[in-house]
Amino acid sequence: MRENISRNLENKFKFISGLVMVVFGILIVRLWFLQIMEGATKMDESKKNQTRTIKISAPRGIFYDRNGLILVSNRISHNVSVVPEDIKDKPEVLSLLSGILKISEADLKEKIKPNPKHPISPYQYIPIAKDLDPDTVIKLREAKLDLPGVEVDEVPIRFYPYGEFASHLFGYIREINEEELSKFKDRNYQLGDTIGKFGLERSYEESLRGTDGGKVFEVDILGRPLRQLEFKDPKPGNNLSLTIDQKIQAVAEKALDDELKFLQKYSKYKNARSGAVLALDPRNGNILAMASKPGFDPNIFVGTITTDEAQKLFNNKLYPLTNRAIQGEFAPGSTFKPITVFSALMENKVTPTEKFYCNGYDPIWGKKFKCWVVDSQTGPKKHGAEAVDEGLKNSCNIVMAELGRRVGPDALARYSRFFGLGKPTGINLYPNESSGFVPDTAWKQKAKHEEWYPMETGHFSIGQGFLTVTPIQLAQVYAAIANNGKVYRPRIVSRITEPNGRTEVTFKPQLILDLKISKDVKDIIQKGLEEVVAEGGTASGAFQGFPLNKYPVAGKTGTVQRTNYDNNAVFACYAPSVKPQIVVVVFIEQGGSGSGAAAPVARKILEAYFNVNQKPVIPIKEQPSSSQTTPASQQQSDDQSSDNQSNDVSDVDTVNDHSNTNTKPPTLALPSPAQLNTENQ
Repeated sequence: MRENISRNLENKFKFISGLVMVVFGILIVRLWFLQIMEGATKMDESKKNQTRTIKISAPRGIFYDRNGLILVSNRISHNVSVVPEDIKDKPEVLSLLSGILKISEADLKEKIKPNPKHPISPYQYIPIAKDLDPDTVIKLREAKLDLPGVEVDEVPIRFYPYGEFASHLFGYIREINEEELSKFKDRNYQLGDTIGKFGLERSYEESLRGTDGGKVFEVDILGRPLRQLEFKDPKPGNNLSLTIDQKIQAVAEKALDDELKFLQKYSKYKNARSGAVLALDPRNGNILAMASKPGFDPNIFVGTITTDEAQKLFNNKLYPLTNRAIQGEFAPGSTFKPITVFSALMENKVTPTEKFYCNGYDPIWGKKFKCWVVDSQTGPKKHGAEAVDEGLKNSCNIVMAELGRRVGPDALARYSRFFGLGKPTGINLYPNESSGFVPDTAWKQKAKHEEWYPMETGHFSIGQGFLTVTPIQLAQVYAAIANNGKVYRPRIVSRITEPNGRTEVTFKPQLILDLKISKDVKDIIQKGLEEVVAEGGTASGAFQGFPLNKYPVAGKTGTVQRTNYDNNAVFACYAPSVKPQIVVVVFIEQGGSGSGAAAPVARKILEAYFNVNQKPVIPIKEQPSSSQTTPASQQQSDDQSSDNQSNDVSDVDTVNDHSNTNTKPPTLALPSPAQLNTENQ
């Protein structure tokens, strides 16, 4: 009996001992697995649970004008970030944070909700509100002990001190979206980062963005910071030295604004509410001013844009986000007439002394094609006998129609393209510029399945019909005339510098075309353009009192007819005509006439450039606070010069540019009439 009991106890003991051994074996294996196989992973998770990392955004690069003045900089913003893991199961924290930020708890939960497309650590700070007002910052800091996992930081954000000033040129930045995150996944962007969306901010994003820094905290069990473990300074972005002249840009903006307001209030052209101005140096392609109206304040995109602000921008029928200087396509009207004269002279279809007679109507088409001097209310008028330079002075449609007939539409189209019309100029500015359009007989046959009608040649010769140009293309046409046929690629950035002032890259003037205009042809065209501005010319009224003896101006007015709309007003000019330094083009949509609306704007820009009747420039909104301290003297443009000094443009080379051209531009000569005729066959 005892032996049976002992045997049973022994069996039970063995079973229990075996069970204990198995359990210990499992524990040892599990311990080995955790310590050896997953030790590094668990240690990393433990460290993450004990530490928190917060990113320090890098200040974006500063924009300087050609004289070293700050145009775009940065200011300090107070942003609030949270660690999702520290607040997700703490309703009291969410409730308190919601009340202070005035954001619903549902919205807060949505902001910290993991994004499966772009996963991040739940222990990483993510921004939930930016650019907080001082009162909110104070409330957050007072409640710091009750807000574990919540951090308020001072962050540099973009600041545009002049508001709408050059808004289409500078562009704006905005928080990166899902599409951009996927597109630029190899460039270390994260949710909450900002990125250039428009203008120079977009075109030079890689240079401007800089490299973010960060700091690592040790935290307690509640997620409250105990001490700082690591700190990495952010590296500011590179700076842009622009070709823009702040004074010229300010005057261009104000002159265009004032003219639009004047037309709306005091003239019959109440719909004159948009336009564009472009000024460039024909000797090197430097853009001195670029304005488009209506504009927008890029500062509104830095923070949270309100519904009203968004509707005013995106539902506005005038499209304030369109840069009309490079995207607006308009018929050039009579500002195209120098190309018509040029074509006829090059084709030997006219001599400088030949006279044409204008009685107000075309000798072939009669009342179907009349000169602008014919007024239905006051009766027929006429220009009488005119040579080609007088035809330019008087902007005579009859002279131009005859020249167009002699040259023909295809040759006229070919010469238009030689001047750069019908294709982008190559300026490095986002969004991409429009191409405009140059028609010819082959296009019409292919696109419309119609033959080219003879009267369409008349419309073409006076800059109307199917022809469209952008303001920047028209500026290049007049730059070519002013510069004896040499055309430079328009540029806005002269160099990129590092935060310490060291030059990273310099963009040199880039010659893209040489039409080799002969002096005889140039003199004839220039004489006509000078007479446009002189007494008796179509722009003489706008330039009364301007010191033409000291700063002679060569220009051309344009009035473009549009069905069901008021006429567009256009004016293009260069000065001084003897040694041109500046080209100015002004477009005013539904402005009435080039002489009445556009020419006065151009005059104010020329006055500012030549220091005639100086007026103060616009003030800045407030003193910008920048974390970058590069001296303005170090940022001065490499081609900076005073108004009456010549820039050295002899050094023409391929530039290390962001444009899509990487070969040395060709020097082209205009074809002979025989060559052109052969090509047209």
